[in-house]
Amino acid sequence: MAQPATLLLTRPKAASERFAQQVFASLGKMPVLYAPLVKIEHLSISQMPHSGTLVFTSRNGVEAWTGAKLPCYCVGQATADRARALGFDPFVSGGTVEYLLDDLLKQRPKGAIFHIHGRHTRGKLAERLGDAGLNAQGIVGYEQRLLALPETAQDLLKGGAQVIVPLFSPRIAEHFSSFGPFGSQVKLIAISKSAAVTCRGALIAPSPNAEGMISAISTVLPT
Repeated sequence: MAQPATLLLTRPKAASERFAQQVFASLGKMPVLYAPLVKIEHLSISQMPHSGTLVFTSRNGVEAWTGAKLPCYCVGQATADRARALGFDPFVSGGTVEYLLDDLLKQRPKGAIFHIHGRHTRGKLAERLGDAGLNAQGIVGYEQRLLALPETAQDLLKGGAQVIVPLFSPRIAEHFSSFGPFGSQVKLIAISKSAAVTCRGALIAPSPNAEGMISAISTVLPT
């Protein structure tokens, strides 16, 4: 019987633990090493809007917002679940910024639209909404500070056993790749094509969510 692969998780600890539980529920227990490469720090939003529509593209954005429970759009189900838990009644989009953009352009919410995002963001959502004639602006709600890869993780990656590394964003994928190169025993799983750009040989998940990542993981497990 093949030696089990170790799951190396690089998101913040709480997010990694949630994902690990999802993996266990779908694929069974496996060894896990938590090696966060980013720390989320919520920022003080100086002028909280009291009207308009909020747009969230991550759980971090939802948790950074401490103002009124305004109408909101969420990029996908996980973000919407967190928004609902905090008292919002979210519109749930299809899981990507492109789907979210399409929904907003079709429905064209009245008044101002506020995208709550991190210091480092992609997709230019507010800018693209503005180009389409909507009153949209971005609000930086949290910082994403990069962390060094722990020595325990570096030692694991240098060993001979199989390691599976899910990478959930282009920025973290790029940061992780800076610690390479890695041997063939390291299997990289990217959540999107953009996340795979800097990770040579990465397998791209069939959908940009936890379910897609788990599906991709299932295809590289040792048999």
